Amino acid sequence: MKKKVTGLLVYLFVYIIAATVGILFYNLFEGHMDVLLNIFLCDVIATVSVFIFSLILRSASIYDPYWSVQTAVIYIALMIKFGRFELGNILFLVFILFWAIRLTVNFIIHFSDMSYIDWRYRMLKEKSKFFYPIVNLLGIEMFPTCVVYLASIPAFLYVINGSAFYWTQIFGLLVMAIGTLLEIFSDHEMIKFMEVRSSNKEIIRLGLWKHSRHPNYLGEIIFWFGVALVYFMPACKDWQYFTGALVNLLMFIFISIPMAENHMREYKPGFDQYVSETRMLLPIKRFKRKKA
Repeated sequence: MKKKVTGLLVYLFVYIIAATVGILFYNLFEGHMDVLLNIFLCDVIATVSVFIFSLILRSASIYDPYWSVQTAVIYIALMIKFGRFELGNILFLVFILFWAIRLTVNFIIHFSDMSYIDWRYRMLKEKSKFFYPIVNLLGIEMFPTCVVYLASIPAFLYVINGSAFYWTQIFGLLVMAIGTLLEIFSDHEMIKFMEVRSSNKEIIRLGLWKHSRHPNYLGEIIFWFGVALVYFMPACKDWQYFTGALVNLLMFIFISIPMAENHMREYKPGFDQYVSETRMLLPIKRFKRKKA
């Protein structure tokens, strides 16, 4: 337990440094470029800061919490910067924090100590060998940063523009809540399953996981479409701000899910049958066609 607490404190220190560096560069660039571009560049610089520490500490997993703190920290900084503390901004922040806290807590639960490294990073390190630092920077850290930034643009614009709150935006907030709750329930079911399973070769077929192979990913996808909907609903225009949510969806479908399933296929007997019987995302029962 002591090693876990020590590791988490080290991570916290790294993120305070990264946030500080990002804010300093934002103030340096302010007035010289568009606000969104400034945010993006400072987000990238903060990511590079985390990357440098990942090299020093020899663990790419130090980037893992960045997913959950990136949007919340930037959103709060923008609220303070522009003095946006109206009802809509506060509600948006509450639902963002609900998601962010869930994701952070999930990381803390699985984190053991500074030696913790995600299996995906180990796999990429074995495959890339000498080029691993480049893969680490561009693939493990920078690419997700860019995806989350794109998906967060509607939230950032909401603060920057000082948008008023309309009752129709409640729909977007509810979608955000549904996505987060879906992740919470699926996480809980997975934790309970891991406590009672006899080995890691077993395949979870409980609750949401009985009808969806990745209900946690589905929740993440839904959340970001909810973020876009909050900004979209008042005027029902500016469809381009769904781009980030769409890119996030494509990332899961073509990168995250195939990588996870190829890994599970290596050590879980009967996984292909599970795939044939269970939908990839939507937790809807798959009905078999009757033979003629």
